[in-house]
Amino acid sequence: MRFAVAFAVAVCGLWGQSLTEPLPMIAGDPLQALRLSLASGPGRATVERVAAEGAEFNEALKLTTSALPSNEWDIRVRTLGAAAVKRDDAVLATFWLKCLEPTNGECVVRLNVERRDSPYTKSYSQPLLAGPDWRQFKIYFQMAEDYAPGGYYVDFWFSQQTQVALLGGVAVNNYGPGVKAVDLGLDPLYEGAAPDAPWRAAAEERIEQIRKGDLAVEVVDGEGNPVPGAEVRARMTRHAFGWGTAIAADLLLGERRSASGTDVENYRRMFLENFNMVVFENDLKWPQWEANRARALNGIQWMLDHGITKIRGHNLVWPNWQYLPADLSKLQSDPEALRKRVLDHIQDEVAATRGSVQEWDVLNEPYTNKALQQILGDAEMAAWFKKAREYDPGVALFVNDYNILAANGADIAHRNGYYDIIRYLIEQEAPLDGIGMQGHFGSPTPPEMMRWILDRFAPFGKQIEITEFDFNTKDEALQAAFTRDLLITAFSHPAVTNFLMWGFWEGSHWLPQGAMVRKDWSVKPNFEVWREMVYGKWWTDEKGAAGEDGVFRVRGFRGDYEVEAAQGERKGRAVVSIGTEGASVKVVLN
Repeated sequence: MRFAVAFAVAVCGLWGQSLTEPLPMIAGDPLQALRLSLASGPGRATVERVAAEGAEFNEALKLTTSALPSNEWDIRVRTLGAAAVKRDDAVLATFWLKCLEPTNGECVVRLNVERRDSPYTKSYSQPLLAGPDWRQFKIYFQMAEDYAPGGYYVDFWFSQQTQVALLGGVAVNNYGPGVKAVDLGLDPLYEGAAPDAPWRAAAEERIEQIRKGDLAVEVVDGEGNPVPGAEVRARMTRHAFGWGTAIAADLLLGERRSASGTDVENYRRMFLENFNMVVFENDLKWPQWEANRARALNGIQWMLDHGITKIRGHNLVWPNWQYLPADLSKLQSDPEALRKRVLDHIQDEVAATRGSVQEWDVLNEPYTNKALQQILGDAEMAAWFKKAREYDPGVALFVNDYNILAANGADIAHRNGYYDIIRYLIEQEAPLDGIGMQGHFGSPTPPEMMRWILDRFAPFGKQIEITEFDFNTKDEALQAAFTRDLLITAFSHPAVTNFLMWGFWEGSHWLPQGAMVRKDWSVKPNFEVWREMVYGKWWTDEKGAAGEDGVFRVRGFRGDYEVEAAQGERKGRAVVSIGTEGASVKVVLN
């Protein structure tokens, strides 16, 4: 994996200013202190101390996972924290990882620092990817609570997959209060966040190539003669790329009792001013559809009446009992009745929305939700897609899942499982058109890692969408910076066709900190980033004069345009869409 080498170089920072001597949080030799903790159950693992070949240190721990446990935390090496710590103390954990098996593949080791007893408060818990070469990590975090010596654990979990990893060069040090990441020579945000990070120039070049087209505006008089020097304006009115958000139909339609008339008015206005695509957050899910289909259909009609034709259906089958109508669990002992109930639902909802919904999540989160497949068989997933295609031949059909780009890109069990499901659906001849990657982030994933993941899924030849983006953090500067970088990463990738936020207003958001607009309708920095990129940097509004041949040429972002031309009192206008092959339009001055 070429990326792993480049990424390893990037995370190695230089020490900054001179700091007070830190307190080690692991007593003595860390490799001696870290002992295997193996829960009872199916998990199997061994730990041995080995020579560290090709490293800056002599020895490492060889962490071998031979059988997967019931829970990720069931296999770990751990030690009790040796130093007293206070809430908000700055901690720097440094260590090296290398993946031995799978050969030339990826290993995952999670650094976890948590309270010793319930509620097991975590000061840091993040999975980290290792490749076939030694890779150094420098992890900065702050302690969540006060602890006496022995009051917390320092763990390394290594049970996402069967693997053999090496861990060495371990040090976990407490620098006390007031020390920032930049003081320790680290990027204060995340790897790749710097304004001059090399990945940015390459992304901008791809955007120029794949998101723009050439427009030729021919200006003629009433007799068809060219009009050199005519003043021309090509003004974009709508992106071809989908920039969307999740919407709650009850709020949109003014049916939510807790929302004021002003809230409803602002909700509608903010949506129409900032998005050209929509997904209904809950209203088209199976239980809600059967409880109140009129609300969902009225919400769809509202969108169509207001010119929003990119409507995403979410979702037809979310195959776990808690997300299905209550009566389905009673059919577990009758597979044929259960099968019919699912297929009848798909027929019902797809037929009712035919021609109005542009795409459907036929299958949602299949990696972790398998209740129906365990009874009906995995091949039934393909049958759901075929049934949806039967009742709407024109709709794009998607599978959708989470933790593909999120979780630091290191939930490889989930990522590999999702990849295998997609491959299986294709082998079963399911009419699969698209791959949804949800994008619920609790911390940033480096942009180059996200691009590498998108590159891995792109060869399926399906359109990829970021379907449910939010970044749940109280750090608004970090939130804004990462929002910008994910937008750039997605927009610069040729396989990505649409990008949807999972809600925008704090007053109607499943993770209020993840919103772009506060409860009082004031906007946050991440909203300003959205406007800056989507309706600023990636929006075309160009003016100029027609050449000697009467033609004005411009390269603009793909989408719909209004073109105006004038010379003296004579004026004309036309509409045109720039597509993959560019466009041309004639404007007659009258």
